[in-house]
Amino acid sequence: MQQIGTNRGQSLVEILIAVAIGAVLVVAGAAMIAPALQSNAQATKEQAASSLGKELIDNVRAWSGGNWNNVLALATGTANHYYLNTTSSPFAPATGTQSIVITSATSSVTYSRYFYLSNVYRDSNGNVVTNGGTYDPSTEQVTVVYGWSGGSTGTMSTYVVRGNNNVFFQNDWSGGPGQAGPVTSTGNQFASSSSIDYSTSTGSLYVSIPGY
Repeated sequence: MQQIGTNRGQSLVEILIAVAIGAVLVVAGAAMIAPALQSNAQATKEQAASSLGKELIDNVRAWSGGNWNNVLALATGTANHYYLNTTSSPFAPATGTQSIVITSATSSVTYSRYFYLSNVYRDSNGNVVTNGGTYDPSTEQVTVVYGWSGGSTGTMSTYVVRGNNNVFFQNDWSGGPGQAGPVTSTGNQFASSSSIDYSTSTGSLYVSIPGY
């Protein structure tokens, strides 16, 4: 009977030791898993924010290709924030920062994005330079800034270039001077005149030479 009691006491001690070791392993495992889960959640947010930034930069590229004058109408510089309203066609620029809420089964994250424009200057060889050079009105640098609430921000940049020019024919100048450019459709005016007769015949311009 004494031997049986001793064996039972030893078994109880072994069980307690096993439970203690198991608890330590569980705590250690949790301590290792928690940072991994947090890192995975962070990577997921970074990937979503980056995708939203790329989407905006692609939309700006398409929008600038549709009408270059829209790009030139926006103010340049890091302080001038814009985003595109894509709910209608063509896209329309809006001032400020766009907020986008993405909801999943476990969380709801608010992402932000905007872009700003920078003038581009080129040297005598046509290369883009950061100092000096000649202003190129047919190229703009687009920088997109993206991030999420409580997280970091990232940037991505690209250049947009004026593509094919729209060409049209105008054969009525009877409206005279006063048409500011650039123009996107035909009319009956032109910018300015000096010694020009535009009223004698529709579709023709005559140079008026004093004394003749």
